[in-house]
Amino acid sequence: MLPFALAYFLSHIYRSANAVIAPDLVESLGLSAADLGLLSSTFMLAFAIAQLPLGVLLDLLGPRRVNAALLLIAASGGLLFALSSHVTTMAIARAMMGIGVAASLMAALKAMANEFPPHWMMPMHSIMVATGGVGAIVATAPLETIVRLFGWQAVFLLLAVATLIASMVLLVSAPEVKNPRRNTSWCQELAGLKSALSHWFFIGVGPAVGLLQGGFMAIQTLWAGPWLYMVVGLNRMQVGYSLLLMAAGMVAGYLINGFLGAKAPKWGINPIAVALTGAGLLLVTFATIILMGAQAPLTLWVIYGFFGTSAPMSFALIGQEVPIKYVGRVSTSMNFLVFSIGFLFQWGIGEIIRFCTKSSYSLSTEHAYQMAFSITWFLQLGGWVWLARTTLLMRRLTLTKST
Repeated sequence: MLPFALAYFLSHIYRSANAVIAPDLVESLGLSAADLGLLSSTFMLAFAIAQLPLGVLLDLLGPRRVNAALLLIAASGGLLFALSSHVTTMAIARAMMGIGVAASLMAALKAMANEFPPHWMMPMHSIMVATGGVGAIVATAPLETIVRLFGWQAVFLLLAVATLIASMVLLVSAPEVKNPRRNTSWCQELAGLKSALSHWFFIGVGPAVGLLQGGFMAIQTLWAGPWLYMVVGLNRMQVGYSLLLMAAGMVAGYLINGFLGAKAPKWGINPIAVALTGAGLLLVTFATIILMGAQAPLTLWVIYGFFGTSAPMSFALIGQEVPIKYVGRVSTSMNFLVFSIGFLFQWGIGEIIRFCTKSSYSLSTEHAYQMAFSITWFLQLGGWVWLARTTLLMRRLTLTKST
């Protein structure tokens, strides 16, 4: 799994880098909050769209080939972004990055389902996503140091080279899928996609995870940085340090949630209930940050990062709840929801901030951010309610079976 872990590590750097370089982009390109949100969110939009054919490709061709090929697109996007100075070209480059790393976690999940027994899935998933969390850590204070010394363009040049190496390592080292299903047609596979999308697990968990995790990612990968910079008034080094601590909270959350998810069935607890509890605490923490505004302590952001890892626990259950032939399609369909909703959140927050500061209402910067974050919170609350409904239905089904 190490080749897949390297690719997923890099994907988090691509995803989170704009939170650190946002002040540089605003200064050098003269971007507004809406422009910054749109430029950054093209990554998530392209990532989401790529999920639609990705599940079929993973099931047909296997995770090794698909992931290695897409990483070449990410490397090209990183190079183009580093060499560009026009907003449109940079948005295209961000979209290429999103497509290029779209398979990083999904390919790993598919490889896990092929290589490991079901009871290994939760701990393996937690290790994999914790590796991605380390990438998010690198995309904070360490990345800020590189930006300060060499400029933001150097970051993406280094990323392009590292991604090219990761693609080669994956192609040479990762295991081939044991039973590729090549004697089929796209019509058959699309029919299978319809069956996957109608599976109870996708319907019951997918929309909830999309709202909860999409909102969290929009904040963690972009808007937490401008909040700390514009609302709290921290300097660049302090912002990088704060984002590092939040990412460290994420890594701790991934590892602890993985442990709890693996132990929960032995304690007679559904892992979805653990995810629901953690997501509830995420919303409580986020609401406290919004209400306290500029006075919110850094500790709350670390706690926010920790509980932001709760909803994705649901992905580790796909291999247990979904037939193996549909694992790739269900996982990528759920990922499509997460990143498409994340795109809408990331872009929408910027539009709300722009409207609140430029309209006749002319709110202060702090109040504009609070308004945008509050709308995000209420939508995430809807996702939590949906997940609570699914948890109750699963509990009733379990009790009925035991009876």
